[in-house]
Amino acid sequence: MNTKNSWWRALVAALMIIALTLPATAGAQSNTGIVTPEDGATLSGVVDVTAVFPGSPYVRWDLFILPGGDDSGKIWVASGEDAGEATLPLDTTQYPDGDHAFSLRLVKADSNYDEQIVTFTINNNGAPAAAAPSASTEATGSDIVDTAVAAGSFPTLVAAVQAADLVDALKGAGPFTVFAPTEDAFAALPEGTLESLLADPAALANILLYHVVPGKVMAADVTDGLTAETLQGSTVSFTVADGAVKINDANIVTTDIEASNGVIHVIDAVILPPASSDAAATASTPANTSSTGIIAPADGATLSGTVDVTAVFPGSPYVRWDLFILPGGDDSGKIWVASGEDAGEATLSLDTTNLPDGDHAFSLRLVKEDSNYDEQIVTFTIAN
Repeated sequence: MNTKNSWWRALVAALMIIALTLPATAGAQSNTGIVTPEDGATLSGVVDVTAVFPGSPYVRWDLFILPGGDDSGKIWVASGEDAGEATLPLDTTQYPDGDHAFSLRLVKADSNYDEQIVTFTINNNGAPAAAAPSASTEATGSDIVDTAVAAGSFPTLVAAVQAADLVDALKGAGPFTVFAPTEDAFAALPEGTLESLLADPAALANILLYHVVPGKVMAADVTDGLTAETLQGSTVSFTVADGAVKINDANIVTTDIEASNGVIHVIDAVILPPASSDAAATASTPANTSSTGIIAPADGATLSGTVDVTAVFPGSPYVRWDLFILPGGDDSGKIWVASGEDAGEATLSLDTTNLPDGDHAFSLRLVKEDSNYDEQIVTFTIAN
């Protein structure tokens, strides 16, 4: 029995790292750390956060927002390494009115850190959040990461990219085409999915990379029936009909947000790699029995080509199932495959050629309402 208690909104915080130079310092001094806003300030609209990072003996700074002042729900905002002063514009309408705090951490080479806490109150009187960037938005000189952060409209995606350790990759030369889900798209995922992904960087990276296509694909380049291979390795397909454009089952709602190393298009749903798209109701069970959990393939089976994975999810007292592949049987490198809530039997078609030959395992988890779960492990060998 294990417990998963990740706060899903940490998934919702930043597409990537912001390249500013804004550090944290261990005390509330006048010339280091956060110098504006002042501790206890009341903020509204877009405000500037200014700080000074002293550098040595510190090697990095990390800036977080603590919603309600609660460290357990902290939201990553930015990180950097350069000493000096910098200013970050912060759109406070992306957060609820009320009391919050900044946590600015100076990290040492041994990963210990000193921390400065600056409290503040947001009072926007219910003002709406900033709109998503328009197609004319252009970030000359800013890479995809910085462009997404500066837009202020992708907090979940930005946090996910940081949690999956993809920031450096997406700040590379590229070019890249990123299909960025909206906040509503992440909110529409099955309950508990974000929690599971936040706790599994490998699984999270697998899904995020499915949203990135190498090269710079502008809206004018998309035609009906076009397919493209993603950085995840699977392909996406596009449809154009009646003036509407889709990538898989997601609508492309905003196009051509240009960056120095590619382009961003906004979509209204999170798209999933093919391995999970057929598994709308895959099953999980705590025990390897004949009537629940994975019933095919059998434990210890040798697989090749495309195979069917069949399982039965019993439902109550469980509220959700999560299916993972453990490459080499190693839980630390698990890859999320599918999640669902419906009881019953379902079959997932799995292309084993996407995994290396050798010993692996399935992890099928039944999640309870309190986020505890029971787990079934089924081992298998791929021989292609």
